Amino acid sequence: MSGLQKCMTERDELANLEAERDRLRSLIALYERPDIGFPELPAWFGHVLLGIAGVAALAVAAGMLAGQIDPTLVIFAVVFLSLTAYISMRKINAFGKSMRVFDLLSYLTLTTLPGPRAPELRQRLSNCESRIVELRNAPQEPYQESPYEPHS
Repeated sequence: MSGLQKCMTERDELANLEAERDRLRSLIALYERPDIGFPELPAWFGHVLLGIAGVAALAVAAGMLAGQIDPTLVIFAVVFLSLTAYISMRKINAFGKSMRVFDLLSYLTLTTLPGPRAPELRQRLSNCESRIVELRNAPQEPYQESPYEPHS
């Protein structure tokens, strides 16, 4: 392999390693500080949800009056869903930060999903950075023209 080819191969490897290093850093940052939070919904979406809930309530009321739906089930569902919504939107202090219960559950779900963990990613990042340093500190062979190529 000529000096120029080796130099180009090392540059390509260095560029790939730097891209991998950036990707690993962003993954580690995601594991350490996941961006969790319930997004703010637009006002029109709230009106649409309220309309859907109203239609569902009318259908349930009609079913109860017709005797097709048990009122005990409806009362249980309304109380259970109301309490669940109230509790999931409450702010609590967790991990030194004020967050909603919904956000905490999202965080716990994110951290328990299978996948590479932060220690494994840190090890891969360490290997990647050591190889980058190795390539940058490698003695650069000066480019020498091949005696077989014509001079310009």
